[in-house]
Amino acid sequence: MKPLRERVEDRIRETICRACIYEKVGGGCALDQQECPIISRVDRIIDVVRTVRSDKIDPYVDRLREVVCANCAMQDSKGYCAMRVNSDCALDDYFVLIVDLVEQELSREASAAV
Repeated sequence: MKPLRERVEDRIRETICRACIYEKVGGGCALDQQECPIISRVDRIIDVVRTVRSDKIDPYVDRLREVVCANCAMQDSKGYCAMRVNSDCALDDYFVLIVDLVEQELSREASAAV
């Protein structure tokens, strides 16, 4: 089995990237990996999902803001992010789907360990 990070990134590219606002006509991404708020932060996103246990999305979003958004150059010191407010942040836009995807892979990993 591939490592967790690799599986998560593969699934993000297969599902999220294809629906993303930055997907170019004919395929490919308008952003490079350094700019993509999802791909460039996969490790932190996995950690966020791994440390939260809830049936609701709010605790995941709160933790995302603390761990990921707080360290993003697009968010100011007061927590305001114009990208997020204008629905231009792919991570924020697709976070619910990303949480589900990461949880599936964490569950798969746990099942394989048994």
